[in-house]
Amino acid sequence: MTFFPFVDPNRRPQAEIRKTTEELTQKFQAIDPDLTLIHNDNFIDYGPEVFPQLSSIYWDPRVANHPMEHFVYSEYLLRYRGYPLYWFTPYDEQIYEYYRKPSGASDSSRQAVKVIDQAILKVIHEYQVLNLFYWNDLFPEKQLEQERLKPYNRPSQFIGPGELVSSPISFTDPKHRPLVAVEKNTEYLETQLNKLDVLLSLIHGNSYIDFGPKIGRFLAEYSYDPEEDEPNDPIRDLSDSEYQIYYGDTILYSFTPYSFGTGYQGKILTGGIPSFVHLGLSNELDATVIKHVHKYQLNNLYYWRDYYNAGEFQKEIKKYKKMWCLE
Repeated sequence: MTFFPFVDPNRRPQAEIRKTTEELTQKFQAIDPDLTLIHNDNFIDYGPEVFPQLSSIYWDPRVANHPMEHFVYSEYLLRYRGYPLYWFTPYDEQIYEYYRKPSGASDSSRQAVKVIDQAILKVIHEYQVLNLFYWNDLFPEKQLEQERLKPYNRPSQFIGPGELVSSPISFTDPKHRPLVAVEKNTEYLETQLNKLDVLLSLIHGNSYIDFGPKIGRFLAEYSYDPEEDEPNDPIRDLSDSEYQIYYGDTILYSFTPYSFGTGYQGKILTGGIPSFVHLGLSNELDATVIKHVHKYQLNNLYYWRDYYNAGEFQKEIKKYKKMWCLE
């Protein structure tokens, strides 16, 4: 069992939480029937002095049983036409990045949200002010009045993928990932591979640049194509591999934090086969090696955690842990 070192103060009776949820649902439905509200029953309100501090702490997936893995960062999810719109708690609200003012052609759902957004925020802010009732003994009367004004003066945060990469990319190394982190990643992979089979070896490409998740995945999907791209396209000079794994002299895999490629013997389109099949290596060995690669890719996201808020980062890590069967 994972130990979480914070106790629910139980300031809010469950019956009143259910009543609040019903009232919020009715108010949102009155604004637009396409708005639906979902309450997270696992949410714990630690209070205005504690919750905002806890909700800013990131889960570190490199640490076993890290307490923030199970922390609930939002109480409500408001959907519009079935899609996420707002996540909110008694202390903040976050709007899905997609609904930021579009840079290109207008979108009907964006325009519709723009019309009703102020009404939505009014409901959210009223809920946040009323929630202070459960904690009013923490503040002198004058400070309590100031606390009640905070929701109306606080800007909403934007979270989510937003637009595709459309602005020019700077190809200068951001050096966001510490050198010591790269060294630890390399040492981890070398150690795990050596445990599996002494013939497995790892080569690290020092020329690889980690531009972060958004640009990294974009470049992984749209790498340089000599038939379509200009000869002087700067993407041409970028390394598309950070690591390569060999079995003896045969390459098995080539990968970065955002991409993974399998080595082939012969041409893929004319009957080539994966190197691990050609060498007669077991499926178990293949799966274990890939699992270690995915763990490296997952841990690498931690060095870019400040590109997300803490709750969004938790969702991102859980998504990849489930996808890569790293639970």
